[in-house]
Amino acid sequence: MLKIGAAIPGESRTAARLIQPSMAIITNVGEAHLDHYEGIEAIADAKLELLNALPPSGIAILNRDNEYTRLMGLKLAGKVLYYGLSPVSDYFADSIQHLGPEGTAFTIHSRGGEKVSIRMALYSLGDVYNALAAYAAAAELGIPPGIIKNSLETGFTLPEGRGRLHSFPGLHILDDTHDATPQSFYKSTKSLINFRRHAKRLIFVMGKMTEIGGQTRVMHTMMGHYLAGMPIDVAVLVGEYASAAASAIAAATGRRKRVVTCTTVEEACTWLRQNLKAGDVVLVEGGETNDMAAIVRDLVRFGSESGGRSISTNPRINSIVQ
Repeated sequence: MLKIGAAIPGESRTAARLIQPSMAIITNVGEAHLDHYEGIEAIADAKLELLNALPPSGIAILNRDNEYTRLMGLKLAGKVLYYGLSPVSDYFADSIQHLGPEGTAFTIHSRGGEKVSIRMALYSLGDVYNALAAYAAAAELGIPPGIIKNSLETGFTLPEGRGRLHSFPGLHILDDTHDATPQSFYKSTKSLINFRRHAKRLIFVMGKMTEIGGQTRVMHTMMGHYLAGMPIDVAVLVGEYASAAASAIAAATGRRKRVVTCTTVEEACTWLRQNLKAGDVVLVEGGETNDMAAIVRDLVRFGSESGGRSISTNPRINSIVQ
């Protein structure tokens, strides 16, 4: 199983030529990497290069709920399978229950009629999609449902920056610092909101969004408007565009939502250490410009110093994904 990127034009084509895959999964196409492409359609074409490298006997597994990956299937002559949240997909998930620090429970249905209930330490809908893609791939390789279920529930750990949860008495920290694109931003906010019933305060910490072409200020303003409507108690905004997002939040909410702007990561760490309270859930969203992972490391130290022990047992799907 290998992960192939499409950060720059030609990357997928070169990797596919070297790897010669017999199965490939395309999870989504979005705004990530727009700095290197003329538009989202060009990103989709770049990812399609991986599928075009499949042999006639190969299998393409595509996210049916993403408009770009869904259309890719129409361009392929080989076997195409879809996964998603709709029963029209070959593999679909339903009965999704977000359980806060306990993870997520859901049921996977396959086109053969099999139904498997799974509970994983995942905290975003995006990772449910990843689990569904992994299940589909394993099932197509002939692995029995019980073995797939056991592997998904016990055999994977979310890597740092990819949604990993650190739990301490009175404090939960979600680490989503791998990147900061519009897609990851929306995913992160929804992950944090899933903890609403389990928290006294929800704190969203955000750095500069990256790889979004020349739309950086506009995107941060839109981010602020979006946050204004979310049931998040505190927004800690870090970096050169923090004021753009903060102004948008203030315009929409007045003073009903607390907004903290920080020029540096160090400022954010200081504010958090001085203002965290028992019952807080903090999500840290990343970005290449700011070392937002440093905030997570500092919060983990803070939690450890406060007498708790870090719990980082989140499964993560490691498959042929983009």
